[in-house]
Amino acid sequence: MEAEMMQPNDIEEIDPASGDMAYFSVSNNKLRNLYLLTFGLYAIYWFYKNWQLQQPYMKKKIMPKMRGIFNIFFTHSLAKRIKASLTRQNQRENGSLLWFASLFVLFLILGNLASTLADRGLVPPYFKLIWIMLFYISSFPLVELQDKINLLKNDPFGQLNSHYSWINISIMVVGGILWLFGIVGSLAIISPPE
Repeated sequence: MEAEMMQPNDIEEIDPASGDMAYFSVSNNKLRNLYLLTFGLYAIYWFYKNWQLQQPYMKKKIMPKMRGIFNIFFTHSLAKRIKASLTRQNQRENGSLLWFASLFVLFLILGNLASTLADRGLVPPYFKLIWIMLFYISSFPLVELQDKINLLKNDPFGQLNSHYSWINISIMVVGGILWLFGIVGSLAIISPPE
């Protein structure tokens, strides 16, 4: 009878592992491809889905959409939740999740800084290439976080969500075309015709 009268927050205290499986499953390749071909916009969706699935198991009320949009501020807290879930499930975690979260945030900040400085003419135009490089590298820490999520879900290869929908393919085609235009434009700026 006492258990029936408990609020959901009290139940969470009894069973801290209740939200350990509530994460967004996606294959590492699909995550990387969609992240890169959407210029990082897929990260908004990825963070949103993870926070949406975690929300019922949290004591405080959160706004998953805002955490998705402003993911740079919530990357570490998601990594901490994943790490806690791994610990409760006796999964091996070598303490690198917070390091990967820091790298993700650092690469995004440095990449955006390089791009902004190049746009304003404060640094040489080839800094745009540094942005592209840092943006590409920023996908690796995100994939590492996803890899741990997939382990938690007993789906180490992300097979639950590894196929591309027609929406995914459409977005990747448009993104690929935009990347092509961006790279050609950047090369034209770096080495203008004589």
